[in-house]
Amino acid sequence: RTINDQFVAVSTCQLPILAAGGCQEGGEMRFQQIKDLMLYLEQLHQQQGRSYGRLIPQVDGERSRMLLAYLQGREDAAAAHLHDYREQMGSGVKETWLDQGFGVDLLADCQCLALPAGAQPDEIVTLVSRQEEKLVGELGRLARECPTPDTAALLASLASMAQSRLTRLVHGAHRLDDL
Repeated sequence: RTINDQFVAVSTCQLPILAAGGCQEGGEMRFQQIKDLMLYLEQLHQQQGRSYGRLIPQVDGERSRMLLAYLQGREDAAAAHLHDYREQMGSGVKETWLDQGFGVDLLADCQCLALPAGAQPDEIVTLVSRQEEKLVGELGRLARECPTPDTAALLASLASMAQSRLTRLVHGAHRLDDL
């Protein structure tokens, strides 16, 4: 997908401040741009992929390991897609200022993912679904709170893409159960 320059309008939405160890919410009003949000989302998917890869040797079941390997590849693909998406954005879109933030540190959440050795695929899907629902919720909230329609549409589109990924995951997990 390509984002065109229709999203040039300046918005007021604050995002978490990116730091070396993840992100942190600033106490005072701090500004960032759409390009920072896109980079944060890309980093989030990269971290989720690493977390799923880390969990593979920790679970006993073959199906659970297969699902985690699939999830790792899925997150790597999502990160690459967001990277390409960000690269295709016009400079006017990338430079749009935001002053709203995520209410949840999603990077820290995915770094703390843990599963018991006997985790079943349905437990893994539940864990992943919770993570995805947080992302969809935060993007949707930002879209609703943005005062400019163009920026709200961009954020709503990102939330919709995340929701579609979640729906495909749940359907795919049900197909795995049928095998």
